[in-house]
Amino acid sequence: MIKKFFSFVTLIVMLNFTIALAAQSVIDTQNLLTQEEINSLTKKIQSVEQRHQIKIGIEFLKNTHGNNLEDTANSLLDKNFSGAPNGGILLLVVMDTRHWKISTDSTMRSIISNRDTEAIAKHFVGNLSNGDYYDACNNYIDEVDNFLTYYENNGTAYDNSMEFDSSVLVCAIVVSIICGVAFRSMLIGSMSNVKSAQSATNYLERNSVKITEKKDTFLFTNITRRRKSKGRSTQSSGRGGGGGGGGSHGGSSGSF
Repeated sequence: MIKKFFSFVTLIVMLNFTIALAAQSVIDTQNLLTQEEINSLTKKIQSVEQRHQIKIGIEFLKNTHGNNLEDTANSLLDKNFSGAPNGGILLLVVMDTRHWKISTDSTMRSIISNRDTEAIAKHFVGNLSNGDYYDACNNYIDEVDNFLTYYENNGTAYDNSMEFDSSVLVCAIVVSIICGVAFRSMLIGSMSNVKSAQSATNYLERNSVKITEKKDTFLFTNITRRRKSKGRSTQSSGRGGGGGGGGSHGGSSGSF
């Protein structure tokens, strides 16, 4: 009887542990976050989940055990963060390769596109590179909340192509200057009383001036010497990542 009782208690404890693990929004197997930080992030995630009827996940893993990053993220999403009415989204961070992956299920993909997940990543990749894992998680949650709020307020997915791009303004200014110079040259060329001359003598009427003496008077010469600067070459390198999901999943990935 006692043996059966302890077996029953053990079963209940294991069941509660399994349920608690499955309910975790932040899974940190690398101890990158303190328990206080995990509690704070979990509370914030639960608030966003309740408002938008979604599931949000964050997982830090040491490695993928040789498995594909995308397949690992999609599998974890389906296992731990699925079943919400408006879909689920997961941020997976793999520490040994320093890669991240945002995975979305089919429902969430209609709200937050692959292009949107790349925009979300811009807000936390810098934090990951600096080792600010708590801030990275906070920014990730905030951006997911912002995209979902936009969708609910406007009835359509956010289109980040509508954001102001400073490079477009620079190109427009350069093109305007080129067009202005070309138009000015065309106007000057079309004037009948104006034409270019190769030398000053072209402005004189032929035979209107007679030169009786040719003499050159040399006064002095100024010589200025400047040290020739050595040329320098620069090299730059960068890295980035992007991608998308196939099938019913979506998202983007990169390194930090």
